[in-house]
Order: sequence, then structure tokens, then C-alpha cells
Amino acid sequence: MRKTITICFLISMITASCSLSERFAAALDAFLAAPEEQAPKYSDLEGIGCIPNLAGVEEARVIRVIDGDSIEVLLDGEKIEVRYIGINTPEYYSNERDAAIRATEANKNLVAGKTIYMFRDRSNTDDYGRLLRYVLTNDAFINLELVREGFAEAREYPPDTACHELFKKAAH
Repeated sequence: MRKTITICFLISMITASCSLSERFAAALDAFLAAPEEQAPKYSDLEGIGCIPNLAGVEEARVIRVIDGDSIEVLLDGEKIEVRYIGINTPEYYSNERDAAIRATEANKNLVAGKTIYMFRDRSNTDDYGRLLRYVLTNDAFINLELVREGFAEAREYPPDTACHELFKKAAH
């Protein structure tokens, strides 16, 4: 009887051990198969090195393009206006109306309906309560792209000047 109990005990230990080993192996396989946490797609974009704090990202969805250098976003469930830092586009109600329309269309093509990543420089808002931000998509550094394509001019608005030299060099 003692031998039977001992044999049963050993068999149950081996079975339990195998079962644990199989569960451990399955868990290890699942862990190894999980995708690695990847850097954001925008992390390889040209020019983003001038942005002071890339860790301070705010993710939002563009719900309206206001003009060539302003958008409205949904951020944490709230509608907020955003003004691009370091650039200026022509105003709609000016003698540069056609250029303003082209800049607005270019902005729409770059960001309308997209998820964007926003970064501040020194100031949080302007005198009108709009967030002041550098804006990225997975494909473009929007502030830079609008200057590079000739839809905006580089404009220095102290104290938010971290990317001014980059924008100046990109201007046509």
C-alpha cells in the first residue's frame, strides 16, 4: 500500500510539474510573440529635433481646419482651437485671399480628420486662448511642411522660437 501511495504521489508530482512547465512555456511563448512596443511613427520625421519636449506629446483628432495655420481638435473629449507655432499664413479677409485659400486647402490635405500629435514650446496659449503647438501626423511635421511647400512663412513669435531656424531654412 505504501508503494502504491508513493508511486501515485510521484506520478501526480510529475504530472503537476509537466502541467506547470507547459503553462510556463505557453506564457513565455505568448510574451515572446507579443509585438514590441514601437516608437511612434512620427519619431523619424525630419526636423522634429528642434521640438523642446518630445515626451510631452498630446494626441488629438482634427475636427475642423480653420485656416492655413489654425485647426480645431478634439482633445480629451473637449473641442479646442490650436494655432501652429512659428509660422504664419495669409488671412482670408485680406488682399492675399487667394493665397489664404490655398494655404487652408493645403492644411486640410495634411490634417483633416487625422490623429495628430501636438507639442508645446514655452507658451501654452496665445492671447485668443488657442493652444500654441508644433503639430505632427504620422507622415509630416505640419508647421515645417506648410513653410517648405510655400503656403506659410516662418515667423518668430517669442518666446516660442525653438524651431524658428529650421523653418527659416525651409522657406523658399
